[in-house]
Amino acid sequence: ARRSRRAQPARSQCSLARAAEPFYPLDHRAPVGVAGRWSTLIRPQTFQYPQTVRVSLPSSGEVTFYSGPEAAAIAVPAPANVALAVGQVYRFRIAEMPEYPNVELFPSVEVLERLHPPEGLAEEFPIPIDLTAEEIEMVLQERMVTKVIYLEDPMTATPVVEQGGTRVEDLPPTANLLQVADRKGRPMAIVRIGGRVPDVRNVSDEFFPTAPVQVLPSLEESAAANPETNP
Repeated sequence: ARRSRRAQPARSQCSLARAAEPFYPLDHRAPVGVAGRWSTLIRPQTFQYPQTVRVSLPSSGEVTFYSGPEAAAIAVPAPANVALAVGQVYRFRIAEMPEYPNVELFPSVEVLERLHPPEGLAEEFPIPIDLTAEEIEMVLQERMVTKVIYLEDPMTATPVVEQGGTRVEDLPPTANLLQVADRKGRPMAIVRIGGRVPDVRNVSDEFFPTAPVQVLPSLEESAAANPETNP
């Protein structure tokens, strides 16, 4: 007697393969502001929370944030400590760098989440935005640099002591940076650096967002003002 064997459709194997990789709806290539809006819709209690952010340059320089409907400029020496609202997008200017005379770039930062520091010590736990010489060189070669900054999961964090800034991992252009960061911890901010500059002929250009900016003392100034909390 012959036994008939029912063939399994090939697409069933494809379905199993897809199931192993969970669907991740967000992508760092989405329009600017989408990830921030989604984050605050999921966690509405974080919306507009003033999260401390620290912008560092390769050595020294000036960081200028723009705020308000008339793009009022707020210039701070690097490293710059500012409070930015969660869920918002900010544009800032970096210039006066001794390694790059007459160079000015206009990165943007999209704040996705907040940290939970000890009470009264929020200024001492910023999201670090370290702009490196390598990244600036890439932009000067007319390339686009996108960084997703995340808070490492302590259970899976790399067991090494970081020296000289935060650790940076290069990924291929096809990678979804938000998904990779989500696997490793909690995405905190998206930084985009390119060669785009404001259009001086268009006073209503949306190049500069209108979210509020609060300048904070540097970590060194905070330590000097509160020596009992900064051993």
